[in-house]
Amino acid sequence: MHIAVCDDNIADRKQTERLLGRQSDRFFKETGERLWVDSYGNVEAFMHYPQMYDGLFIDMKNDEPTGFEIARMLVKEGVVRPIVLCVSTIDYRKQYEESGLSIPNLMFIDKPLKVAELTALMDTISSLRGDEEPTLELRGKDGTVYARNDEIVCVRKKGSALNIYMADGNIVSIIEDIYNFYEQCVIFPQLCPINDNSIINVNHIKNTSFGRVTMDNGETFGISFSYRNSIKEARSILLRNESSKA
Repeated sequence: MHIAVCDDNIADRKQTERLLGRQSDRFFKETGERLWVDSYGNVEAFMHYPQMYDGLFIDMKNDEPTGFEIARMLVKEGVVRPIVLCVSTIDYRKQYEESGLSIPNLMFIDKPLKVAELTALMDTISSLRGDEEPTLELRGKDGTVYARNDEIVCVRKKGSALNIYMADGNIVSIIEDIYNFYEQCVIFPQLCPINDNSIINVNHIKNTSFGRVTMDNGETFGISFSYRNSIKEARSILLRNESSKA
């Protein structure tokens, strides 16, 4: 489970990280799953790809935009996972009530964080993970596509662009570093790199032979030696995920 913390008070941010670390230990003992926590002190970095997180903890109070404004930005960006506003000097509950908005995934917790309240909140976030299907935002020159599940067949680097081959036959071209893009693909474990310039979806493989793989859309890729275990590892993760759901 991936969690983000965005807080412009470094002491508060470190405390939230520490308490979430304890939650990670608890989840591991109970379910075998750990929390992965990314921490941010500025909004620009935090907003790079917020859709990848299962829960987002926010308290930005010293500069604009502040916490509730960031929550509104997240909703506009298509975030459907729980957004948790940590109430300290700004009364986010009051701001939300006065806004007249309806944000189903908005939650609140008071600072200083209490272990019992955080535990209950993390259990709620965990229970909601399966309610919304995650999407990967692809901002191409012809518009933005929100890819779901197995809609991405493969990705091929071409110059400074990435050509993303979709299951419906369309190709979405985006300007993005392939390593940064792969980090965003964490929500789809079926996507894996097979060389420095290509990413494939193991669920769309037609056949493999002699260091090459052919996809069900006809695209063929070479598998670099350093990536020789990527397909096997991706399939193992998918099997573990399916077993945990059973």
